[in-house]
Amino acid sequence: MDYDFDLYEDKAYIERRNARRALEREKRRRKKLLIRRTTIVAVMLLIVVLIVTLIVLGVKAVFGGGNKGGKTEETQAPTVAMSSTNTNNNALVFNEPDIPDDKTDGYTSSANSGVYIYNKAAYELFAGSESSAKDYADCISEFKAQAGDKITVYNMIIPNHTEFGIPKRLIQEGKVQSNNQAENIKTIYSSYTQDVVPINCYNELSAHNSEYIYFNTDHHWTGLGGYYAYKAFCEQTGQKVLDLAICNEKQVPGYEGSLMYCDGSLYENLDTVHFWTFPYSTYAMRTDSAGDEPYETTVYYEGATSGSYTYGAFIWGDCALFVEHNNELSNGKKIAVIKESYGNAFVPYLTANYEEVHVIDFRYFEDNLKDYCTTNGIEEVMFVNNIVAANTAIQVDRIRTLFD
Repeated sequence: MDYDFDLYEDKAYIERRNARRALEREKRRRKKLLIRRTTIVAVMLLIVVLIVTLIVLGVKAVFGGGNKGGKTEETQAPTVAMSSTNTNNNALVFNEPDIPDDKTDGYTSSANSGVYIYNKAAYELFAGSESSAKDYADCISEFKAQAGDKITVYNMIIPNHTEFGIPKRLIQEGKVQSNNQAENIKTIYSSYTQDVVPINCYNELSAHNSEYIYFNTDHHWTGLGGYYAYKAFCEQTGQKVLDLAICNEKQVPGYEGSLMYCDGSLYENLDTVHFWTFPYSTYAMRTDSAGDEPYETTVYYEGATSGSYTYGAFIWGDCALFVEHNNELSNGKKIAVIKESYGNAFVPYLTANYEEVHVIDFRYFEDNLKDYCTTNGIEEVMFVNNIVAANTAIQVDRIRTLFD
């Protein structure tokens, strides 16, 4: 007779197996008994806690709870970015900047009536309204409605230099026609119809408005301004802030910004572009236009020189898609940042907190935003736009094409 040794079991093996199975059954029985007893004790303790709580509440109802006037104290959560469903938070508190006033007047640029010249610096005026602010809020809410609960949506509006550089006297006297940017941002942050998280960078910029956070000859903010907004984002989302002191500062003097043509005095006050390289290894994949093949590059263009293109030091200027990678981070975090050119000076710092930063310029990107996030495993999306863009209908409509 032929035996199949794969199935053959001798008597001793069967006895050992049966004994082992009996022991396992006993262990399972004891475990179930322990769980049952633990559950009973937990339920009894819960009942006792409920009874004690009811007694305490009854005593407070009779004797006023020990508070003056019989009012219950309310505790507000610490400074974190809460959603629009709770608008009573620091995202809606705006600290007015302390702007020095030498009592001199500037003048409207003869080349551009939307620019004011003050102390050899050009300031882009703001004409946004409540209705345009609400339209932008609706736009961001529309994406959140499509994105669903699996994607956290942040929105950060960046005020421009006028808000922090033009003395209030000139606006109050009607010499400068520029609308209140804090009120406009507040309208946006309080008008969401979905669970969008507002990020308030206004106060951080206001606290540092005496520093070099905006250019003199350009409508953008500087690398330092972008850093303070990054700091605000980290603090309001509970993340560690990258310390600039451990980074390597680079400077490119002689920047002739986008507003140079507005007045001859600006040639006496040219700008310097500052950027900071990091104490960790990074690289980026750049896609210039929709449909192009991505290619590897660096986060900063360190070969930037003086002239009119120096702002291109930040992520090499605008493009459809720019994906930053931190080679030394393994936390699995990814974020998509939807921006125009203001975002360029902001996004490099995010490499300290995210393995991948997907920088999307809504003016050139043509894919569906939600599909892109799903495909790439992105669960955080941040809209970063300057206040003029956020109040310009054609720009807002272009953002909508990302998810229409």
